[in-house]
Amino acid sequence: MSREPAQEHHLENGLTLLTREVRVAPIISFWVWYRVGSRNELPGVTGVSHWAEHMLFKGTARFPKGETDKQVALHGGTRNGFTWLDYTAYYETLPSEHARLAVEIEADRMAKATFDVEEVASERGVIISEREGNENHPGFYLGEEVTAAAFKAHPYGQPVVGYKSDLLTISRDDLWTHYQRYYAPNNAVAVAVGDFDTAEMVKLVQDEFGTIDRRPAPADVRAVEPKQEGERRVVVRRPGPVPQMTIAYHVPEATHPDTLPLWILGSVLSAGRSSRLYKALVIGGLASSAGAGGAMTRDPYLFRISATVRPDVAPERVESAALAEVERVIEEGVPETELAKVRRQLRAGHVFSTEGVSSQARYLGQYELAGTWRRFETYLDELDKVTAADVVRVCATYLTPENRTVGWFLPSPEGHRPDAGVRGRTPLMSITPPLAPTGAPVGAPQ
Repeated sequence: MSREPAQEHHLENGLTLLTREVRVAPIISFWVWYRVGSRNELPGVTGVSHWAEHMLFKGTARFPKGETDKQVALHGGTRNGFTWLDYTAYYETLPSEHARLAVEIEADRMAKATFDVEEVASERGVIISEREGNENHPGFYLGEEVTAAAFKAHPYGQPVVGYKSDLLTISRDDLWTHYQRYYAPNNAVAVAVGDFDTAEMVKLVQDEFGTIDRRPAPADVRAVEPKQEGERRVVVRRPGPVPQMTIAYHVPEATHPDTLPLWILGSVLSAGRSSRLYKALVIGGLASSAGAGGAMTRDPYLFRISATVRPDVAPERVESAALAEVERVIEEGVPETELAKVRRQLRAGHVFSTEGVSSQARYLGQYELAGTWRRFETYLDELDKVTAADVVRVCATYLTPENRTVGWFLPSPEGHRPDAGVRGRTPLMSITPPLAPTGAPVGAPQ
């Protein structure tokens, strides 16, 4: 697929700008990514990144509350934001003639947020409702418990939405301090993709962001997760329809050379109806769904295998069948025909998922926050270099009994519901897992 190469630019205040001209339609997508997420949070203030993100939609003196939504909609655009483990991101996608509006909104957000006391108090209820709404879903609690059990030292073990006890006590000062520490040009990456002239876009970003002062660089995360030395198990018992399983293995960070073979392994196990887990678990009548895969993270994270058990099937049968497929990869290998099929699936996924300017901008930002945007550009070439032996090797290296955390959600009687007074659900719009790594499955975000 032919496209203009991306370019990297740097402002004197430390802001990195990535640009790519795409002239197929008069549209631009402008993003700003901040190097802050739940990875950067301390115990006691978990969820502060996500809450701060909410506050940055509350308006400024230049754009009072509701004005940016009105202006973007008036000009035929869309906008949103989300928080994850490694980052918080915001974007506008608009007709290219209104590119200045997007840049103005994001520069203003970086420097001029107010964190009004009454808005903070009001948003506390929204954030707590968001968490409580997700607690109604078995997979949320299971994912949270498995992740917490898998990580003993690294903050990846904390939920992006935060623990409810912290959400009840986080103050306006906590949020303001967080904003002042992390929302700075030297801790951010702007990405512009679409119908524009690069020199004009660089000047526009310089005009709007160039006057924002650099701030002291935030302290980096020093915690390193110790090697897991034995299988861990967790069981969640709450009301729900059927059992669910998650098996999580520690795997390297996105920039590690084993990451792409692990993504391919995820596709071998779970991409499509001909994949191994689908045939063994779903067609085999043990589960209604099954999946496997990893995420794109700055630090070592998790590769997960998951399944939803069919009614009247013993959970242990599903676990045994899933683990048997892992062992079969190690013992029997991956035939070249199967690897070729998976490569075709991943290439197709890459092409289809990067057609739009918003998707291209998101991938460039996501890759940059995980290491470097240049790996997005070389992804297809790297994909062709992964061998069947590489896939078997990473499976044998990382998907081992001593490196796994096994989690089960087992339904409890409805009468034992821990918190019958759960509020109505607020859609979890601002905590979003990253796009699948150009075709590979992605694990649960928390």
